[in-house]
Amino acid sequence: MLGLCLEKPWDFVGLGSATSTAVNGASYSFGPFRLHPNEHLLLRGDAPIPLAPKTYELLTMLVTRHGRLITRDELMKAIWPDSFVEEINLTVNISLLRKLLGEQPDGKVYIITVPKRGYRFDAPVVESLPPCDAPQKPTAHENVPEPEPQSARLTGTRPPDLITTPAVIPEVQSRPLLKWATFSVAVIVLAACAWLVYRWPDPRQDPRPASREPASPLAYEAYAKGRAQLSKRTMASTQQSLELFQQAIDAEPHYAAAYSGLADAYILAGSYGNSFLAPQVAMPKAKLAAQKALALDETSAESHTSLAYIKLVYDWDWSGAENEFKRALALDPSYVSAHHWYSHELMAEGRIAESHQQSEMALALAPADVLMNEHMAWHHLMAREYDRAIPQALKAIELNPDFVQAHRVLGLGYLYTNRLADACAEFQKGAELSHNDPVARAYLARCYARAHRTADARNILDALISASSERYISAAEIAGVYAALGDANNSLEWLDKACSEHAGALVYLNIDPVYDRMRRDPRFQAIVRRVNLTPVVDESPEK
Repeated sequence: MLGLCLEKPWDFVGLGSATSTAVNGASYSFGPFRLHPNEHLLLRGDAPIPLAPKTYELLTMLVTRHGRLITRDELMKAIWPDSFVEEINLTVNISLLRKLLGEQPDGKVYIITVPKRGYRFDAPVVESLPPCDAPQKPTAHENVPEPEPQSARLTGTRPPDLITTPAVIPEVQSRPLLKWATFSVAVIVLAACAWLVYRWPDPRQDPRPASREPASPLAYEAYAKGRAQLSKRTMASTQQSLELFQQAIDAEPHYAAAYSGLADAYILAGSYGNSFLAPQVAMPKAKLAAQKALALDETSAESHTSLAYIKLVYDWDWSGAENEFKRALALDPSYVSAHHWYSHELMAEGRIAESHQQSEMALALAPADVLMNEHMAWHHLMAREYDRAIPQALKAIELNPDFVQAHRVLGLGYLYTNRLADACAEFQKGAELSHNDPVARAYLARCYARAHRTADARNILDALISASSERYISAAEIAGVYAALGDANNSLEWLDKACSEHAGALVYLNIDPVYDRMRRDPRFQAIVRRVNLTPVVDESPEK
């Protein structure tokens, strides 16, 4: 650091750099923070806070226009003017800033969302203007310059013409003044550099700050794009997110968030609703990435959440998963995915009221997020609250008409309220949007079975079984189709296979309505116990 300070010392005293005037820009104070836009510097007290370039630009735009609504379109055009990036990048950066800034003393967040419009920086901001500019250049007919201002001797921001026009400045005056001014400022610079060296964190003592915010802009960009792809919840986007998170890790090997993102990508690749990798392939890789993230930053809520979900859907370690979820939420109560995935565990255990609370909290934190709206619909669906599930799913589809999972939840809501034609139309739409993803096809087969289109259901089923010999298709999806057809024996056979592969869908055996007619079967109850759940045997038979 000291070497960097002294590499071009005259840049610091204002004698050789055109950019040195940037230190004269206005600064903005809010809460414990001070923002210096011209210096690309954010301070909490006296401590500098590292920010990725795009995140810093976003914060600057919000703070300098505090109290005013800035639309999402304005922000996208200003921060990413020459790049084709998904709007989720904006959402990710806003989320990172909210986490970084925390809450105001009154408990409010600094950046509020204006639904369907944009964001507003909603905190008192004190703007500090720069000092008055240095005196103007003497006119050509003046032989002697005005006396040098005191501020120039102290700060080194001397008017350039006083330095570069010897014909105007008498040599006998300028040389001693220049020498002493240069010497004084150099001493100040050396003292400042020494202070920076003293205060700069030693990575050997605490590597976590370096792992939280990447030094490499390439790493951050790849990470943000990976999260954007992951939020789409499709096979293609999940595959792409795996590549992007690996790119982030290659660019910044100690970037904990990138390992957590990689863990989440493998989780989706090998778990319920998105699986295209066998759980035995995907989940060990997910666990390894989550553990690496925690080794880099044990206080990462993201990484604890990743590990919690692995414990839930692969290890079937219910208490271990809950402990990790609670740890994540204690570290960051505003982390949406922790509330989202924790609600899945609570619902799977039949703790419906607690699941509803977590689902509501996730939606409140991200009210315009299509995934959180779809998840709220899923919660109502699994709670058998179909009158609430259907409008919530419709709201998710309004946010994103191409979101496959929202069509799936809406289709199930129609299915269990006997709107069979509407249900089949939604499942068909989901199959088309997903390019005939096996999971989407399996749900369409379930619908055909319920609608007494047995031949159509069996055609899809036979195709899935045939394809499963060439690529991974979850045995749990095939078991669900057999259950919808009323074929308990074959359903139980495929559920046994699903247990062997640790299929993620098995954690929902107690709440999935497709298995209602099998709940009193001791063989089904034995399967439920293998997932470390207590069988629910008092459900009403499916009509």
